[in-house]
Amino acid sequence: MTIWIELLLALGTLGVLLFVPGYLIARTLGLRGLWAVAVSGPASVTVVVIASVVAPLVGLAWGVLPVVVVLVALLVVVVALRILIWRNLPVGRVEEGLRPWACVALVAAPLVILVQVLLMIGSPDHISQTFDNIFHLNAVRYVLETGNASPFWVSSLTSAESGVPPTFYPAGWHAFAALLVGVSGVSIPVASNALVIGFATFTWTTGIIALTRELWGSRTVTIVAAAAASTCFPAFPLLLADYGVLFPYMMGLSFVPVTLALLIRAVLGGFSDGRERIAWLVALSGLLPAIAISHPGALVALLAFGAVVLIAALARRAGQSKERIRGGVWPWAWMAVYLVVAGCLWYFLRPPADARTWPPEMTVGQAFGEIITASVNRAPVNLGMAALVVIGVIAVFRSRTTRAWLALGLLALAAALYITAAGVPYLIFRDVLVGAWYNNIPRLAALMPLVWVPLAALGFTAAWDALLARRRADARPLLATVAIVILLLAVFPVPQAMSMRQAVRDARANYAVTDEAPLLSSDEWALLDRLDDEVPADAVIIGSPWTGTALAYALADREVLLPHTLMYVSPEMQTILDRLDTADAGSEVCDLLLDRRIEYVLDFGRREVNDGRHIYRGLDRLASSDSVELIDSEGDARLYRVTACG
Repeated sequence: MTIWIELLLALGTLGVLLFVPGYLIARTLGLRGLWAVAVSGPASVTVVVIASVVAPLVGLAWGVLPVVVVLVALLVVVVALRILIWRNLPVGRVEEGLRPWACVALVAAPLVILVQVLLMIGSPDHISQTFDNIFHLNAVRYVLETGNASPFWVSSLTSAESGVPPTFYPAGWHAFAALLVGVSGVSIPVASNALVIGFATFTWTTGIIALTRELWGSRTVTIVAAAAASTCFPAFPLLLADYGVLFPYMMGLSFVPVTLALLIRAVLGGFSDGRERIAWLVALSGLLPAIAISHPGALVALLAFGAVVLIAALARRAGQSKERIRGGVWPWAWMAVYLVVAGCLWYFLRPPADARTWPPEMTVGQAFGEIITASVNRAPVNLGMAALVVIGVIAVFRSRTTRAWLALGLLALAAALYITAAGVPYLIFRDVLVGAWYNNIPRLAALMPLVWVPLAALGFTAAWDALLARRRADARPLLATVAIVILLLAVFPVPQAMSMRQAVRDARANYAVTDEAPLLSSDEWALLDRLDDEVPADAVIIGSPWTGTALAYALADREVLLPHTLMYVSPEMQTILDRLDTADAGSEVCDLLLDRRIEYVLDFGRREVNDGRHIYRGLDRLASSDSVELIDSEGDARLYRVTACG
């Protein structure tokens, strides 16, 4: 029960950190209603990531103070802009308010995803037992220990020994997690799970509903359908909390829908006063730091979708009469500039070539089939959602509005990117198009719900209207009534009982603490829980990071020599790793051990995450070594103290 109370504390604190700063900025901008709520999450993250960059430059340790300073500064800037440019202009119109049932849906959708996430993690202190989580959790500890959350610092966790200055690393998630731990006092695993809940339930649902409303309007049936559909696709947000694990990418993608909605409003909205457009563009610009410093893949996704929005705006403009067209060639010139900038970012934001080695895993036809059946990344066929998306596409061809064609264009782009990653065998062409996402199928799969949800909502609305009209007109409405019941089942119960149930069950396996867990077994976790009593706070622990020993840093707050699997290993470190079990007093190895305060060794056997095989010659014969003594064990997990060096 205590751990659940800790989660409630984390969620309460997160609610303040993720909502209040951004909501204050949104209201100061002039946004109201759903706009203000949907913008609040990414706007709050913008405050946090800017503070993380500025704080070390002005000598402030990471915590609440730099966040408050940046928030006040941004509020001053926004107030000045509003007074100077769009004073007394209504940015968010009153008539866009949601009706009661739509508001109920806006609250219900996060609760559904909350249940999904809680079923997935099992317990608030469980961690994702995946490769990337070693770095993510240890990076949070590193931020707390060093007081520096800058994206230009966090990479030094794995490169400090190289002597090379740290490079940029998108550390928005780690900065926010460290802030949450520092403010609430909860453990790093609980904070990590709280962030999953926050971004999956709040920023995702409010953002995708805002995007749907911007495309189709505020009808209650459409909003309710969008809220239901936001909980029914395994590819987002659950997939990114399961695979990888890709917490930062999940965070960044959850901000894309509302940012895209702001762009659509800015370029397709009908404004009587051009200054109102500036307000929307300012709001849009304010969310870009949150996306960029969360994950470059999310920024590139926004750039790609943004290009479709701008093309739709230019197409509408080209179809207008010459008397109504303003601005001459300037819109076309700005579009050219956008494409050049987006193309450069598309190229330069790609990860290194050795990280873009994921191959295609199916044929183009199979990938297309997964798009049609809403089952990307080999998920079970999502029959209800697939049917609604197809109906939505049909409704697009019937309505033929600019926004309808835009939604279809977004679907076509996301589908093309996924099919390229999953099935195109031409590797150079494939790398050019999807290298920004590591050529990785799950990362492209996660984009699909961003375009599926609005179309599913449109499809449900079209089917609902048609069936209600049929029921009213038919003297024997039984058939129409049965069809309405089937439609209601398709939009929520069927996906939850089939696709989402399977997705939650599959993801739960990566959070379970068992004897055969891929990263930390139950025995290994139990031994880590005792380190606080057995290892002095200033001692350093050595062990193979591939077996999970690196997490002694994040989970037990004890420094480790190797905090990650993929890190620079200096010659001195390699000497220790090769010769520790044969160390003698006065030897070179002992000098290195004493210099680095290495006093303990964790041995978690040979089972490695991702079924790897990495041998450290100085750590593979500890049981028979005279250089160490066993001081604690739990099953096959062992803790040794170095005794050879006196």
